[in-house]
Amino acid sequence: MNTRNHSRSIQFIKKQVDDILQGMKLNSLPIKIEDVAKRAGLTVSPFDFEDDISGVLVIQDGKGVIGYNQSESRVRRRFTIAHELGHFVLHREQSSMFMDKGFNAIFRSAHSGLSEQTQILEREANTFAAYILMPDHLLKEAIEKIDFDLGSEDEIKNLAKVFDVSSQAMYYRILNSGLLKF
Repeated sequence: MNTRNHSRSIQFIKKQVDDILQGMKLNSLPIKIEDVAKRAGLTVSPFDFEDDISGVLVIQDGKGVIGYNQSESRVRRRFTIAHELGHFVLHREQSSMFMDKGFNAIFRSAHSGLSEQTQILEREANTFAAYILMPDHLLKEAIEKIDFDLGSEDEIKNLAKVFDVSSQAMYYRILNSGLLKF
């Protein structure tokens, strides 16, 4: 496995996402992430994983298979597929297998038991997933249509439903988007 000691820039990841969305002419919500993964050449299949495994990406001879935990919620499955697609797009030259254990991927810390390199790859895949499920231009349009209040749980829940993501994912995506002025 090749290693890097730095994280790819958010701008680089956003460009990868934008290229995919533009290339597939995707401008409607929610983003059909399973179709995106399949159009990227991946096989996507439900699996009966143990509870602590959300998904896996296995790459062999340049082709990939995403397995996701069929017992998790629809929004979690969507994020997992997007996350594993992110590994395929960003990291396929670095490893032939990626496994997502649990939902703590956004909050990996020095105490997580993961190496610094693995934490970088996981953060990058999470960033990719957030941007492909909640693209900047579509998020901006959705926020502009309402008088958005970040403190309103109902508004965050409604946006999350439109994008078919969890409220937590929507909250962090908006918070990190730079779209809101304080």
